[in-house]
Amino acid sequence: MFYNFAKALVSAIFHLIYRIDVVGLENVPEDDGALICPNHFSNLDPFLVAIVLPKQIRFMTKYEAFKNPVLRFLLYKLGMFPVKRGEADLNAVKTTLKILRDKQLVGLFPEGTRIKGGAFGKANPGVAVFSIKSSKPIIPVYISGNFKPFTRMKVIFGEPIDFSQYKGTKLTNEEYTEISQKVMEEIKKLKEGIS
Repeated sequence: MFYNFAKALVSAIFHLIYRIDVVGLENVPEDDGALICPNHFSNLDPFLVAIVLPKQIRFMTKYEAFKNPVLRFLLYKLGMFPVKRGEADLNAVKTTLKILRDKQLVGLFPEGTRIKGGAFGKANPGVAVFSIKSSKPIIPVYISGNFKPFTRMKVIFGEPIDFSQYKGTKLTNEEYTEISQKVMEEIKKLKEGIS
């Protein structure tokens, strides 16, 4: 209820401020879970992705954002959940896998932090871990634009990435990182495909 209200409000504001184009929405499964993995350069990225998706997305969000009690209340109401970066956060892992098993969408920035200037960072191993352990696809997403008022923002959803061939395989952290990097390569291809 709160999510739908907040989404409608943010959507109305964003559509007043930006011209928003969406491509490839048919690549997002309607009746199953998936990891939605966009590039990340602005704090507004999660909101833009959320308003263009027909169903709710639950973003993994840095733990520090939940320290403020008012912000924590709002973030939980919006379906976001905390992750302690730089360590093995078992609670975040369990929460992510449960959401995916429940056929919901999880928003996860592969780089783990904002990368400014149009560059791309290195993907974290968790991206591949979640996809392989949940048997759910990854949808690479490229966000184009700079969030300056009255400019065009474009959200491109790529084709699902299936890592099911790794299911049941014992992999090292380095191997998970290499697999995750394939997601970043697909996001780069989405950028290169913009005319």
